[in-house]
Amino acid sequence: MHETRVHIVGGFLGSGKTTAIAAASRQLIGAGLRVGVVTNDQGRYLVDTLFFEMEQVPAVEVSGGCFCCNYDDFEERLASLAESARPDVIFAESVGSCADVVATVVQPLETLGKSGFRPAGLSVFADSRLLRLYLEGQPLPFSPEVVYIFEKQLEEAGQIVVNKADLLDASALGAVLCAAQARYPRAAVRAQDSRQAGDIAQWLQGIESGEASTASILEEIDYDRYAAGEAELAWLDQEIRIRVEEGRARHAVQDVLTRIEGRIRDSGWGVGHLKFVVRDGNEQAKLSATAMPADDWLSGLPLLRGGTLSLLINARVATTAEALQECVRYCIEEAAAQQEFAWNLQSTECFHPGYPVPRHRLGA
Repeated sequence: MHETRVHIVGGFLGSGKTTAIAAASRQLIGAGLRVGVVTNDQGRYLVDTLFFEMEQVPAVEVSGGCFCCNYDDFEERLASLAESARPDVIFAESVGSCADVVATVVQPLETLGKSGFRPAGLSVFADSRLLRLYLEGQPLPFSPEVVYIFEKQLEEAGQIVVNKADLLDASALGAVLCAAQARYPRAAVRAQDSRQAGDIAQWLQGIESGEASTASILEEIDYDRYAAGEAELAWLDQEIRIRVEEGRARHAVQDVLTRIEGRIRDSGWGVGHLKFVVRDGNEQAKLSATAMPADDWLSGLPLLRGGTLSLLINARVATTAEALQECVRYCIEEAAAQQEFAWNLQSTECFHPGYPVPRHRLGA
């Protein structure tokens, strides 16, 4: 029977999981392997699924809740992906606000799952700058309840990927790696810049060799506190259409994205992530801003044609759903007046995640 390896990838919002999985998929496909991806989110309109379609990587999604609370749906998506793409390797990317993945996803897949799928452990990604703040005991841009989720994700990891390693100097990165290994001695700890093919190759070698299989069931997790942390984050998924004259499209989109990111940060709200996919019928791109600001986050915005553009927005921000929705609407209207474009709303969903109720939770 054909057995498919399932690499489960966790980590906090904005830690770079999607970028790494896409790069790893390209390498595996280049080596002649078949690859599939299962994306996951609390919402129903996922930038990540669209991104993998843009990358021409077979992808299915578990939406409307995390893997653990939608475990049966997760298994069904694995089965449908296996039937349609017959992958040798599947990456399952857990939503960035999810913890307790080993007990509620890895263990059930090992013991209750349908034959043909072999979980290969849990890699947990962390932004090097956010992890540095945490390990040094400095404040993070989130409440203690949200930070609790970050803590628990690291505690259960079989492998901790200190991602965006290029954003720390060598001395600071070395200190983070040493501190992380001391804090989490059961986990393999590695530094990674997911834009570098060599780093991705080493990550793949590590997970294929079983580095992530040392993931461990959390000895303690307070679901009330976990739920409170999730509930502090507002989820906004929105698609808009922009109609703009030739020669003004790139400036129009750049103005929208700059205003949204700037106004959210100026409001003092913690940013889990802001993900955008823009398409004009010819060109398309994904752009992301995360908890730690970066001046060059819009550098991948292409030269867009005029006419009708599509903009898909996934925002995960520590504020109220009402405030986030109003902020984004205000920014779009302000940019439309300044850049003289027309726009209309195609779809929108804004909410706070509900209390996590795993379908299964299995012990050691």
